[in-house]
Amino acid sequence: MDRLERLVNLVAALLETPRPLTRFEIGERIEGYSADPQAFRRNFERDKDLLRQMGFPLVTETDPGQPEEVGYRIPRELYELPDPGLEDAELAALRLAASAVQVEGEWPDEAVVMALRKLGGAVGDTGRRRQAPASEPTGLAALPAGEAAATAFAAVAERRRVTFTYHGEERLVDPWRLSFHRGHWYLAGMDHGRAGERLFRLDRLESPMTPTGPAAAFARPDRAQTAPPPAWRLGEEEEQIARLLVDADHVKWARQALGEEALRETRPDGSVVFEVAVTSPASFRSFVLGYLEHAEILGPPSLRADMVSWLQHIAGARQ
Repeated sequence: MDRLERLVNLVAALLETPRPLTRFEIGERIEGYSADPQAFRRNFERDKDLLRQMGFPLVTETDPGQPEEVGYRIPRELYELPDPGLEDAELAALRLAASAVQVEGEWPDEAVVMALRKLGGAVGDTGRRRQAPASEPTGLAALPAGEAAATAFAAVAERRRVTFTYHGEERLVDPWRLSFHRGHWYLAGMDHGRAGERLFRLDRLESPMTPTGPAAAFARPDRAQTAPPPAWRLGEEEEQIARLLVDADHVKWARQALGEEALRETRPDGSVVFEVAVTSPASFRSFVLGYLEHAEILGPPSLRADMVSWLQHIAGARQ
């Protein structure tokens, strides 16, 4: 029996069991494990880690009838997605998009297959990986991936906090949204250390991303479920917090673009100061210019100087 078949049987048993199964019971029920206790423990620990990386909500519990024994199960209420209310045409579009994109690298394909199966996607009879012949098309586009993207995918789905090192600091983050833009994966979420929303480029993590704590540990803001990262947060430069003053008659549009969480100060004349995380000064400059004379960068000095220098250059070129 290969490992994939053993994992399928393990998932089925953990989903169907009405109570947590102990290691001993799992070894007895699931074929493919060694009879040697040490070998069984090693293989089972690896299987547990893989299932969690793939997004299965494997939980550890104790059976009230055997409080001294630790058991395992996969709660259906965490595993099964609620009906998202997609129409037939929307499901067809999802299947088409999934069939046109191939995820490369170390991404666990089974995690993607599981998500599509939950949404009613057509993923084949088993969903197991295979090597496609050279003549067989493998998708119109390919997304590079890796361990961090796979871990983030599962953490977003489970609403499980993650820890990692970024710009020399240990971060504890509520993962809200995973997105792909211009060849890079980004994770958006609440950075507890900085008490605000931050965006992290996954190939710049300085330590492995590690899930921590229970599932369903936080509520995901509605805006974070659908909004893509703005252009000024997708740059290569060190993050800066810009202070932007917007005139009263343009505040409505700025609130929609920047979000209520960016609002920091309302002045007597109705104008508002926003604070915005910026990693692409050029993109932020373009955004501010859309307000013409109705917006002003107050700081930091480097961003303000960049805007002044650019405007002076344009004015000089036209003389």
